[in-house]
Amino acid sequence: MKKPMRDVYQSFQELSQCERAGIDYEIECVIRRREIVVLAIHGGTMEIGTEEVAEKIAEKLNATVYVFKTLKTENPFELHVTSANYDEEMARHLVKKSEVTISLHGAYSDVCTTYIGGRDEKLEKAVRHALSGFPISETPVHLKGVSPRNIANGNQRHKGLQLEITTPQYEQLLQDNELFNEYVNAVVSAVNSVM
Repeated sequence: MKKPMRDVYQSFQELSQCERAGIDYEIECVIRRREIVVLAIHGGTMEIGTEEVAEKIAEKLNATVYVFKTLKTENPFELHVTSANYDEEMARHLVKKSEVTISLHGAYSDVCTTYIGGRDEKLEKAVRHALSGFPISETPVHLKGVSPRNIANGNQRHKGLQLEITTPQYEQLLQDNELFNEYVNAVVSAVNSVM
């Protein structure tokens, strides 16, 4: 399954006028501690694994979690809206009020790895250290997530963390519960260390 070269929709607002809520997509949100928000804006059938990891990280941090779930099984990437253009009102509001934002994404590679990005250098360093038992690769420029317009960077501090996890890495985590928990716990401990 390949991501299209260009997004069909240039914003969530545009998407919501053409796609059907409850049929083509749904939004799930659990409000907990508002100072930490965990996002998976390409969840469901689009970037498989993102919502599971996001939900578990949020649960362990007692943090707020927001998931945009694609329900389409045919051409799910038609509902992809890039992070800088993701303007769904509730998501932007939650992030704006938060101090720490973690955004989970799927990266397209045959390599089992994680790319760590975003503008929150302190958290990035802590996560990189905590995930040292997992494969981590140098983050390609287009996955760095440093644009001020990226939803992850829209919080109180104008800096968030972006985790781009490759499909093989997600598959491995979803098939091995112990590994999944180890990965999640590493991210959680890194967040706790900088709070």
